[in-house]
Amino acid sequence: MPSTEKKKEMDIDMILRILEDQYPLSMSEVEITSLVNLPVEKVELFLRFLAKYSFITYDKQRETAVISTDFLLLKS
Repeated sequence: MPSTEKKKEMDIDMILRILEDQYPLSMSEVEITSLVNLPVEKVELFLRFLAKYSFITYDKQRETAVISTDFLLLKS
């Protein structure tokens, strides 16, 4: 069984992969939550963090998250 830190890292990686795979489509936090099996509150917190540093564009009203092109280029 993975440690708590390892599990968090795996969850973060999974969310980033989902956003990458869906680019340029928008995904709601509910859709992401169902794919990574995390509470919506945790997904929203992570998406807000990514948006704060411009890694994604996050619209809470529409519940959409779109990964930024610049961030995708960094990961390549």
